[in-house]
Amino acid sequence: MIDTTKVVNAARFLNICYEHNRVRDDGDGIGTLNEKRIHAVLKEYFDPDTSHHEVKYLGYVADIKNDDGIIEIQTGALNPLFDKLSTFLPESRVTLVHPLMAKKTVSWIDPKTGDISPRRTSPVKMTPFDGLCELYNIRSHVGNSNLYIRFVMIEVDEYRYRDGWSRDGRRGSHRYDRIPIRLFDIVSIDGPSDYLRFIPESLRGEIFTSTDYADAEKVSRKSAYYALTVMTAAGALEKCGKRGNAILYRCLI
Repeated sequence: MIDTTKVVNAARFLNICYEHNRVRDDGDGIGTLNEKRIHAVLKEYFDPDTSHHEVKYLGYVADIKNDDGIIEIQTGALNPLFDKLSTFLPESRVTLVHPLMAKKTVSWIDPKTGDISPRRTSPVKMTPFDGLCELYNIRSHVGNSNLYIRFVMIEVDEYRYRDGWSRDGRRGSHRYDRIPIRLFDIVSIDGPSDYLRFIPESLRGEIFTSTDYADAEKVSRKSAYYALTVMTAAGALEKCGKRGNAILYRCLI
């Protein structure tokens, strides 16, 4: 049986984006907010049957609940999901969908005139490793066999008000909306073996420290700590002693 949450259908995603992003006749030149568009697009992409949307379950509202279980779509930080997952996971399979902005363009809105600047490509590009680090906030759940994770790699157009405290109004500015426009990939984590992609080949079969990992992966020490903590909680790594004050890790997959 095909797991539809793993299927990448860029054309279908584009069509759903078009329907959600088209300009309405109410005079809003960017579009309506109501429900944040990335969330709305992903909800329709993963299950077009609206009767499965916003279903009350165990004192919470599941974004999607169908015959395959629950799908929770979290576009922001993951820690607000912690209690919800604590309730859902003992009773049901839960697929956590977390979009990552693999490509982003930014337009600025003048808060006085409403004028919108031309789109500029942001140098910030999120990767699956960023998603791995964000799992730190729900690390005690990542080893649960009922939890399935989908990092959805997308392109977005972001609109921000130029209302910040800096001279150009950008620093401290407020975001108006992020509009999804393209699906690149879906990275699936269904169990410990799927974390292998985050372990450099040079460290597989070796005993290593967080510093070794940071150097091999070319990430900060803080990011290395988050990643190693998540992968240990998921059963992909184990701690196996110390070298001085440094904790030692080894791969279990």
